[in-house]
Order: sequence, then structure tokens, then C-alpha cells
Amino acid sequence: MKKIIIFAILPLFIIGCTPKKVYVHDPLKNELLAYTQKFEDVNDKFLVIATYLNPIHQDILEDKQNEYFILSIYPKESVIDYRSFKVNNDSNATKIKVLADDDPLLKLTTFKMPWGKYLKVSAPQIDSDTLNLTFDRIIDLNGTSRSLQVSLNFRKIAKSLYWNSK
Repeated sequence: MKKIIIFAILPLFIIGCTPKKVYVHDPLKNELLAYTQKFEDVNDKFLVIATYLNPIHQDILEDKQNEYFILSIYPKESVIDYRSFKVNNDSNATKIKVLADDDPLLKLTTFKMPWGKYLKVSAPQIDSDTLNLTFDRIIDLNGTSRSLQVSLNFRKIAKSLYWNSK
């Protein structure tokens, strides 16, 4: 009986002595989630997570006259038609830049996919309450994935209970 009590108390003692992790509530991360959208095609194992940066990181962005998005695309080998990028069906002056895995802009997003590729998309500012970002994934040379049009919808001003811009 003495051994049973010791073996029952020993795990509680070990668990009780482990260091406690402190979780810091970051309202900025919550607000970024309001400006993050996901596109997923389960059959082709294709995933895009995009974050609209303008409402949250206005002070960091180099050109205030553009709309900025960061896209995480899985798998990294996906063939994307960079000429097909459009914001609200307008491809004029839309620019795409492939980002390195250690790019400082990636710290501004909520999701990290080290096994994916990252793109920064910028387009001229649009006078609209909603933004629709579209682009095409091309069929790959192996024939393992089909062509696909990706469409992501963002609101310029998301409804939030936690954040008030100043």
C-alpha cells in the first residue's frame, strides 16, 4: 500500500515542479486574424493563407498608397501564374515579390509555414470596402495537380471588439 501511495504522489510532485509557461495576450495578433483569410483545396493538398497588412501595420509599410498582402503558399513547389494576380479584378500595377524565409515582413503575420513559400503582393490603393485577391495556380509538369483559381476576400475595416485604431 505504501508503494502505491508513493507511485501516485511521485508524478504529482514531478508535474508540480515543472516551470509554468506564461502566456501573454497579444491583442495585435487577434486583430491580424480578422484580416487573415485561408484558401484550401484538400484534394490537391494546396493551401494559401493571406494577411492584409494595411489596417494594422500602416506605420511600417513603405508606401501608404498601396494595398499590401502577405501570402503563405503550400506546397513550396506550387507553380503560380504571377501575371494572374488581381485585386478587385484589376491587375494594373499589381506587384509580386517572393520573400525569403527570414524576411522581416513575415514577423508581421500570424501564421508561419516553414515548408511553404511566401509572397508579398502590392496593388494600388482601391476605394472599396472589400478587397478580392485572385490568382491562378498552374498545372504542374508532373501532372499531380490541376489548375486552380484562388480567391480571397478581405474587408478593409474588420469588425472587432478588442482593437481601436488611433
